[in-house]
Amino acid sequence: MRTPARFSVVASFLVVAFAAACSDSTGPRTQSPAQIALHFDSIAIQAKAQSDTNSAYAARTLLATLIEIPAALGATPATVSVTTATGAESWKAYELLELTSNGTSNNDSSFAILMFRDADAHTAFIAFFDSTGAVQDGGLVTGDTIPVSPSAGDATTSLTSVGGACATPSSSLHNPGLGSFTLGTCNLARFRTTLQITLPSTTGVDAALTHLAFTNANMNGVRLVDAATGAAVRRVHQMIHATAAASRRH
Repeated sequence: MRTPARFSVVASFLVVAFAAACSDSTGPRTQSPAQIALHFDSIAIQAKAQSDTNSAYAARTLLATLIEIPAALGATPATVSVTTATGAESWKAYELLELTSNGTSNNDSSFAILMFRDADAHTAFIAFFDSTGAVQDGGLVTGDTIPVSPSAGDATTSLTSVGGACATPSSSLHNPGLGSFTLGTCNLARFRTTLQITLPSTTGVDAALTHLAFTNANMNGVRLVDAATGAAVRRVHQMIHATAAASRRH
């Protein structure tokens, strides 16, 4: 197992000025995709307002938006059995595959997994993968604002099937972050993902989160072909890199 320096980028973006943990409960309650989208729409809007006075909430805004997107497009979250340092837990997860179009063909792609431990995603994990399914960046956020960067581990993913067309997002969704996601075509999809990471013991963080692992988990999500204006998920990825670089300068 190699030490994943590439995992540190997202965690760098999520550096916070203080540590204040909120309690988490496993087993998010069952909701329809539309209900989940509306729920995380509210969370993203609230987190954006909080980030105006506390930049730590920018991470929660991003994570809530990325969970909201596949839900708004009609995807049902997968239930994933995650092995933690203290035993098995039931998490929810989405996956996105975005293909960048040059107008005539789909010539690039990137994957993202979005896992949340509880119904409000007070604890969530995000990872980005390249076109081969090899992990590039990743990080855990717990207590809404506490980032934890993995100290070792790896992850891989692959697309296993493509289904019907995505749903049209509801007009009742008002998260301004959705405006940056301009899509060409969208289909529901299935993925298979393996992840095993070790995280350092951190003040205010549940000791169970020092280890997260699952093998060949089936993930639900969406396959997006971005409009010619550019790759939405890739733009978020670039934003994370830019923010991480800015945080290191201060």
